Order: sequence, then structure tokens, then C-alpha cells
Amino acid sequence: HVESYVGQDFFDHWDFWTNDDPTKGDVKYIGEEEARKANLIRAAADHIVMAADSANQVGHEGRPSIRIQSKTMYNKGLFIIDVDHIPTGCGTWPAFWMYGEDSQHIWPRWGEYDIIEGSHKNTRVFTTLHTTDKCDQKSVDEGDEFNSVWSMGSVPGVEADDCYVNAQNQWSNQGCGQIGPPDSMGANFNQGGGGTFAAEWDPVAKHIRTWFWRAGTAPQDVQARRPNPDTWGKPYSFFSLRNKVCAPQHFKNMRLVFDLTFCGDMGNALWGSSKCASASGMTCSEFVRKHPEEFKESYWSVKSLDVYDRQGGGGAGPAPAGA
Repeated sequence: HVESYVGQDFFDHWDFWTNDDPTKGDVKYIGEEEARKANLIRAAADHIVMAADSANQVGHEGRPSIRIQSKTMYNKGLFIIDVDHIPTGCGTWPAFWMYGEDSQHIWPRWGEYDIIEGSHKNTRVFTTLHTTDKCDQKSVDEGDEFNSVWSMGSVPGVEADDCYVNAQNQWSNQGCGQIGPPDSMGANFNQGGGGTFAAEWDPVAKHIRTWFWRAGTAPQDVQARRPNPDTWGKPYSFFSLRNKVCAPQHFKNMRLVFDLTFCGDMGNALWGSSKCASASGMTCSEFVRKHPEEFKESYWSVKSLDVYDRQGGGGAGPAPAGA
């Protein structure tokens, strides 16, 4: 057991992003001090909260919100998050994800793994990879290696199963996406107490797998913090890192990220089909700026976030003392 993030010192282990939103959202990402003053973040022993502003109308600067990334970089791991509230509602675009980048290695050189992502009133998460070329997952069969379905590309009937951000027959930067189980986010997810996601990035076993359990149904080994993924059955999401499919080198030095943006590349693209447009009679940006009262559900509440390292032989055991 390598790291347990949730606790009163949670935010000490993350950097706050205060630059512009790379996904062009109607958001103003604020720093830790400002977030504390506005009561948009809090950390307790047993849960942490990150919220967007739901009190004020805003102008072109965007709605105040939070984006943080872990100070720790990873090159593998089993990431288990018990989340009891994911932001939801028209205009929202929350994500819990990983990516690698430095000044010499511009995204997507070191890859991106979106574990939890959705927009507006989505009730199923998207789990997606974004990479440089030569990461085509078309040999991965839905139903066989994972029990969900592929997202659809830009051409009717074509699955978005190529992770390259400029893949043919897919939207720009669509990546390869799989759709999560029913009520893996959204109002019912939140009202039911949320659930647990387990995200396994294993370059040695050559795969990236993701599981989901509703609140109270996670396997005993997960609840006991001695997870053994090989006992969990088929994941809802599976990507191959076999050399001929997508060499493990596509993913490197990735940090964990939580964010909540509004509209932006994904939110604007899906606004028209989300029923939000017809219900509000506005553009996504207008809605976000003028209706703070619609963002009461725009917060993350996380009960635990633990990172495990796979041990030789069996599953992922606790790290030895002092590790």
C-alpha cells in the first residue's frame, strides 16, 4: 500500500493549476488560498471536497473552480478511488485523470488516461486514452476483454478505438474511449452514495484496466485495502499495452488530476444533444455565466484515494514499512 491521499493534509500533496484551461472551458481555475477563502475546498480525516462557485454570476473570465495535480509522478500503479459525489448538471465537465508532460515532452507524448470523465447530465463515465500514434486498440474486443462498449467516432458505425489524438474517422483529440456502467456518475450515482473505481496501469502485464462498484458493493479485498485485481472478474474498460498494439512507452511520468471545467471542447460539442440547450434556450457559456444556482451539484466529494504497487506473484499488497 503505497499512498493514502485522503486526510487533513490532502491538499499538501497536490499543486493547484491557475493557468488558463487548455480545454477552453468557461472556467477560472483558482489557487489554494483563494479556494479556501471561498470555502470551495475542504479536507477532513475521512473525506475531501472540491467545489465550483455556485453563488455568483460571472463574466468572460469564467466560473471559479478547482484543478489540482499530484506532486508525485507515476509510471505504473493501481489507483483506487471511493467517490461519493461527482459533479453533475448542465454545463459541467468533470474529470479524474492522469497525464504526463514537461517542457521537453509536450502532451500527448507521455500519454493521458482519463479514468472518470463526463459532461452535463451524463449517467455513465467515459474512460479514455489519448496518445501519440501507434496505439490502435481495434484488436481489443468488447464483451471479450471488457464488458462495456466503445464510444463512437466521427463516422457513423465506426468505433473510437484508436488512441492517437489525430486518428482517422474520429473527432479531433477523441482518443480511444469506452463507456462505463449505468449510473457510474450523475444524479442517481450521487444520491446512491457514489461508488468505487479501480484503475490499474500495469506496463509489465501490458494492460490498463478499470473496474467500478456501486457504494457498498466493492469486493472484500478492496474494502480491506488488500486489493487483488485478478479476482475481480472482467473490467468495464480494457486497453492493451502489448508492443504490437500500443507499446507501454506511450505512458510515462503521469500525474493524477482532478478538475471541473464548464462547456469547453467537450461540453460545447455535446451541449446540443444533451437536452440542456433546449431546456435553457441558451448557449452553454451563457448558461454557466448567468445561473450560479444551477451549480449546487458541481462538487467532488472523495472518501479515499489509495495508490498500490503490484507485488511479485499475487496481487498488490501493502508496501513494507518505510517504503
